[in-house]
Amino acid sequence: MATNNFLKNILTLVSGTASAQLILLLISPVLTRLYSAQQFGNFGVFVSIITILLVLVSLKYELALPLVKQHSIAKVLLHLCFILIILSCTVVAVVVYAFDSWLIVHLNLSKSELYLIPVALFACGCYQLLHFYAIKTESFRVLSVSKVTQSVIIAIAQVGLSLWTVFGLVLGHTFGFIASTLMFLLQKRDTLHFNGYNPKRLLAVAKRFKNFPKYTLWASLANTSSTMLPVVLFSGYYSAALVGLYILAHRMLFAPVTLIGNAVGNVFMSNAKHYLVAGTLAKNTLDIHNRLILIAMPIMALTLPFLPEIFAVVFGEKWTEAGEIAQFIAIWIYFVFTASPISTVLVAMEKQKLAAYFDFGSCIIRLGSVVLLSSMAFKDAIMYFSIINALVVSAFILLVFSQLNISIADLIMPHLKAFAVLCLPSFVIIRLLAEQSDFIGFLSAVFVVLPLTLLMIRKKI
Repeated sequence: MATNNFLKNILTLVSGTASAQLILLLISPVLTRLYSAQQFGNFGVFVSIITILLVLVSLKYELALPLVKQHSIAKVLLHLCFILIILSCTVVAVVVYAFDSWLIVHLNLSKSELYLIPVALFACGCYQLLHFYAIKTESFRVLSVSKVTQSVIIAIAQVGLSLWTVFGLVLGHTFGFIASTLMFLLQKRDTLHFNGYNPKRLLAVAKRFKNFPKYTLWASLANTSSTMLPVVLFSGYYSAALVGLYILAHRMLFAPVTLIGNAVGNVFMSNAKHYLVAGTLAKNTLDIHNRLILIAMPIMALTLPFLPEIFAVVFGEKWTEAGEIAQFIAIWIYFVFTASPISTVLVAMEKQKLAAYFDFGSCIIRLGSVVLLSSMAFKDAIMYFSIINALVVSAFILLVFSQLNISIADLIMPHLKAFAVLCLPSFVIIRLLAEQSDFIGFLSAVFVVLPLTLLMIRKKI
């Protein structure tokens, strides 16, 4: 019975998350026809800033909520986090007001977008807090519904507001988090009370869980900054319109990969400890890694040459350049996808410190590369930035497999074989038939790639 409830909870949460992300993906072709690349660029910078600040607002104390057994302590922790969110958003509001002119110039945001940051941060901070409280109380259905509600409100608001304001993307995003937070509060109004706690008790709980702001906060900040801060830096070095092209390409490629990768990673993580005890962790990790190669490589072989055309058809002609940028990002995405399950291996092996060191190192490399590449033309900078990111992810894969005592040859050969057998023939066929018809080239490549993929899976090549 316990196992059935566990699986039911996972399915409820995963289905809600998947549905929410799918809604945002499906609405994207509409949004690209309502908003300009510059507006997408401003939106990307706005969301990146909120995401980075969101790591700091409650000092990661919210992560302790699911771990607390006593409900009374959880309530104090909830109260503590809410106070921290209010204080953090107040500080952000003061900074925004005091340095608005400087921030507008360096972030490429309008005054309206800049002043909305504290409001959006408060809404996102409250939602994040209630998210972990829902996990603590096992309110998975409420959490799942809230995610779908959030995406629906964001989609409706962003489409509707496009008729009245150029800030519709930013406002719609904010409205979505406000709506989902209010829905949470209505659903859990009987259990959420913020009274009866004295400062001494708040300080005692803060001290008890001090390792979260002391250690977890900085690892999370490095992780988030390495992903989000490059968008902000690119906006400072280039125009918002160019950053908008990157935002769309990044969003469209990363969203499905992240969704599938997280699902695979969560399932693998639930079995990782068992594999470790049984002595099969290395074998199973390599096996799932190789399977993901045979999922990602055929997709690369068939779609990579056509990404500019795909973006033009799906999102509109003005987004063709976003498809060209997507071609640069694709190799980075490929390695992220194949690395998705093994990101949990170091946790299973209780080598979190090693993972933290790598996160800090990769953060410095990624941010430093943006600065160094800023003198180049935008597309060249994105190409080299994507290559550097692919190398960083590859280094992480090598690090994990070295801890499992798997040789470099056993790790690299499946990638090389899949590329040689699937990608090279496909690219040659598409190139040879390009002058006749893209459709004929694609169809011919499909008839070559799919049988070869099935053969590789069957023979375990």
